[in-house]
Amino acid sequence: MRIVKNLFKKTGVNVQKAPVGPPEDFDPETYLKLNIDVREAGVDPVQHYVEHGRAEKRAYSFPPFEYFKKESFDPAHQTALLVTHECSLTGAPVLVYNIAEQLSRSMNVVVLALGPGMLEALFKDLDISYVPAHYARFSSLYSEYAIERLVREFKPTFAIVNSIESQLVVKPLQQAGIPQVSLIHEFAPCYPDPRERFETMMKVPQQVVFSADVTFEDAARFVDDYNPEKIHILPQGRSSIPGKRLNDETAQKEQARLRSILRPEGDDGRQYVVLGAGSVNFRKGIDLFLQCASRINAKVGEGKCRFVWIGQGYQPRKDPAYSVYLEDQILRAGLTESVQIIDETTEIETAYELSDLFLLSSRLDPLPNVALDAMFFSKPVVCFDQTTGVVSFLERFGLKEACVAEYLNVEDLADKASRLLLSPESRAHVAETLAGHVAESFDMSRYVERIVALVKPT
Repeated sequence: MRIVKNLFKKTGVNVQKAPVGPPEDFDPETYLKLNIDVREAGVDPVQHYVEHGRAEKRAYSFPPFEYFKKESFDPAHQTALLVTHECSLTGAPVLVYNIAEQLSRSMNVVVLALGPGMLEALFKDLDISYVPAHYARFSSLYSEYAIERLVREFKPTFAIVNSIESQLVVKPLQQAGIPQVSLIHEFAPCYPDPRERFETMMKVPQQVVFSADVTFEDAARFVDDYNPEKIHILPQGRSSIPGKRLNDETAQKEQARLRSILRPEGDDGRQYVVLGAGSVNFRKGIDLFLQCASRINAKVGEGKCRFVWIGQGYQPRKDPAYSVYLEDQILRAGLTESVQIIDETTEIETAYELSDLFLLSSRLDPLPNVALDAMFFSKPVVCFDQTTGVVSFLERFGLKEACVAEYLNVEDLADKASRLLLSPESRAHVAETLAGHVAESFDMSRYVERIVALVKPT
């Protein structure tokens, strides 16, 4: 034995005793929760971890419950819990940001974020408390853990659960006795398991809000025995743009960049700017936008239009599923001189100002913020029938004939867009109609008040 020890000394090898028992923070009950197969096998959790779990790197504890609690949080006041499925600068998370901003003026607000994104820093700048529980989005166990800890720490009065993607927190909130309203914006056929997802969001919460008739009608096809008395159709208000700076140097540079893209100096030949916006994916129909661009060029005149799509996700070298085909389509259709796809921007209002028309090419899009924004700037919005809640608004105020094309009929959509571009009188009529109705129809303050009234205890 002495020789062996001397050998280890000479070679510099340290003898480390292998751990025998589990870690100090090992909780047998949690280990069984996180490892269903161990629980179902009926074996001792400590013995299993020591003999197998450690080597297999099995989870034995929940992640730390992190939160940022505002100093002004007052337990004596009512507390609203808002749930967002992620923090990207897209429609649903931006809506949560706007609701949080408004409610924070009169009560405590806690935002539970189930996914990351650039809005995280902006949420922390608001006068709210913030809980980043990204681990909970795709796990019912982790969702239960996050809600249990959040309820214990903040004791929310009620909850607003935004997006079908947040559905895993609905049952834990029910079990905790928290009144809740779910906000549903998505189309059910977009999911491979619509019945399970939409049943949870339509049956468990006390109240359910859809942003458009067309999304509710789709969901109702998959869900039986829901209570119609708790279903409400409330078009969301127009959202302000998070992170938008005042007119500082950075904002001015971004505005100038957008001007150079949409209406560059010295290029007066392209009289019209057609705008599209949204994340680059199949549902948003950027390929349909490009098809329309080709047909509009043929109708209005080659070289007279510029088409600009603004949104994240156009990566032809990294996205072989969609972006690479869009790039190829632009090349083969001869659109390289007239089409540009650029990343999202906080100064998109400059793009609305510089455009002549907004082309909503989505295959399915409940009530996109970008379309509402364009209408607030009195820009005509053209879209496909049966694809968006915007259709109901345009129809209500007599604009369906001018702005709504047959379902996915690219030729019809291009024809309506071309007529509006070529007729200043028609564009002026649409602008005047929008100016008279859009602000009242999409008022964010009234929208938030109505949602809170549905679920806030009296």
